[in-house]
Amino acid sequence: MPSHDSARDRFRLAQAHLGVLGCLYSGEAVPAELREAHLELREAGFLADDDSAMPELAPLVSALAEPVMVVNIEVTGPEGITGNGAIVGNDSCYVYETWPGEIESEYVPTDLSTLVWSLARVVGLRERDAKPPQAPVIHTTMAAMDAGFAELGRLNTDSTSEAAEPVGAAIAEASGLADPELTILTHLLLQLTGNWRITVAWPNAEGKGTDVHGMAVLDCGPLGYWVRERPAEPILPGQVTPDSELRLVFADARELWDRIVNLIPDEPPSS
Repeated sequence: MPSHDSARDRFRLAQAHLGVLGCLYSGEAVPAELREAHLELREAGFLADDDSAMPELAPLVSALAEPVMVVNIEVTGPEGITGNGAIVGNDSCYVYETWPGEIESEYVPTDLSTLVWSLARVVGLRERDAKPPQAPVIHTTMAAMDAGFAELGRLNTDSTSEAAEPVGAAIAEASGLADPELTILTHLLLQLTGNWRITVAWPNAEGKGTDVHGMAVLDCGPLGYWVRERPAEPILPGQVTPDSELRLVFADARELWDRIVNLIPDEPPSS
């Protein structure tokens, strides 16, 4: 059910609820597949009987309907994939997060000046004790990573020491990668706790399309963070093949902070 925390002016809404609000904002009829979500919004007090929205919803609905910048953050972990991000309107900025396994996201207002802090918190960015390894750059093909993950999926063990040899052999066979990069990539996959992709989009200065910038990061626990520079984000469906270049670069939290900052335009976009 949708809900509102008036003390912090935050909302919990599912995509279906946003679909209903979008229809009402644009004056369109709510389709049959959204009737249940429509009723839930009414029962929760978000909508009156005449479908007028509660005043507190106005800034969020306006930002969602006419965004000047959109940030999408896909976080993948053992519990699955979650969609998170931020919506920036002309007069408001909201960051949203989703809990694994739940359909509703929490929308929290924030100041545009603190957006980078909010995005860093969403991806769980924090200082790590990991030091740059002997080979801080891994350069191979996607076939290497695919083979490593495939071998991990076949193994019936939670022991990284038992998995290291077969996973390393699979990577080497698929790519010809040699040490020290081979050993490092093998253990990156074994220690991988999650990965996240950030995509930021806004209308370009010429008003002829959309500027899109992105980055992808592997969180390898005790082995630190690794930026996937190739294939570069944003990736279109079908764009990556086993022969595509794979380039992973070790980065500490400060470097990742700077990379997130560089994704955001210097001047706040406007509609």
